[in-house]
Amino acid sequence: SWRVIAQKNLTGATRSRESLLLASGFLLGFGGFAALIVYAGEPDFEGYLNLLAPGITLLVPLAGIIIGYDTVVTERESGAAVLTLSMPHSRKALVLGNLASRTAQFSGLVVIPTVLTGLGLAVTYPGFAVVRYFAFVGVTVGYGLVFVWVAAALSMALSTARRVIAAAFGAYVGVVLSWDTLIALVEGLLFRFRPTGPEPVEWASFATFIGPQTAVEYLFGEVIGAGVVPSVAREMTAWYISPVIATLTLVLWASVPVSIGY
Repeated sequence: SWRVIAQKNLTGATRSRESLLLASGFLLGFGGFAALIVYAGEPDFEGYLNLLAPGITLLVPLAGIIIGYDTVVTERESGAAVLTLSMPHSRKALVLGNLASRTAQFSGLVVIPTVLTGLGLAVTYPGFAVVRYFAFVGVTVGYGLVFVWVAAALSMALSTARRVIAAAFGAYVGVVLSWDTLIALVEGLLFRFRPTGPEPVEWASFATFIGPQTAVEYLFGEVIGAGVVPSVAREMTAWYISPVIATLTLVLWASVPVSIGY
C-alpha cells in the first residue's frame, strides 16, 4: 500500500509551486552558470565543475530540507494522517510512501535540469566528459537526499511544522556550516588540560571526515576531480579516508534519523 501513498503524494508534489521554483533554481544554477562562463570567455569544463562544487555543498541541503520538512507533519496537523491510517494502511506504509515520493520528487528536480544542461555543455564545452558530469550529478542527488531524509525524520518526530522548520534549519547550521567548528570545540574542551597527542587528533579527524559536507567534498574532489579535497583527507592516510566510507557516511546520515523518527 505504500506505493498508493507514494503515487498520490508524488502526483500532488509535481504540481506544487515549490517544485517549479526548485527545478528552475537547479536549471539556473547548472545551466545559467555554464552560460555565464561561456559568455565570459573560453569555456572550461574543469573550471566549471571546480566552481560549481562549493555552491552545491552549501545550497543543495537547503533544497532537500524544503522538500522533506512537511513529509508527515502537515498530514498530522490537518488530520489527513489519521484518515490515511484509518484505511488499510499501516504506519510503516505511510512513512515509506512519503519517503518514496519525496525521494523521487527531489531526484527529478535535480536530474531533469541537469540533463538539459548536459546537452548544452556537450555542444559548447570542448572538454565535456559525460561520465564525470553525471557522476557529479549523482553525488549531488545523493547529498541532497540526505537532507530530504533528515528533514523527513524531523517531520515524523516533531508535532508542528514550525518546530520541524526550526529543527531542520538548526541541523543545517550545525551539520553543514558549523560541523568542523563543533568538532574542534569538543576536542579543545576534552583535551585542554594536556598536550594534544595522536589519539585526540585521530578521533577529531575521524569525526570531521564523517560530516556529510566533508564526505561529499571528498567524493567530489577525490573521485570526480571537482572542487578541493578537504584538508582532513589531504593530511591523513587513515583507513577511513576512502570513497567507501564517505558513501557509507551519507547513507547513515540519511537512514539513522529516519529510523529514530519512525
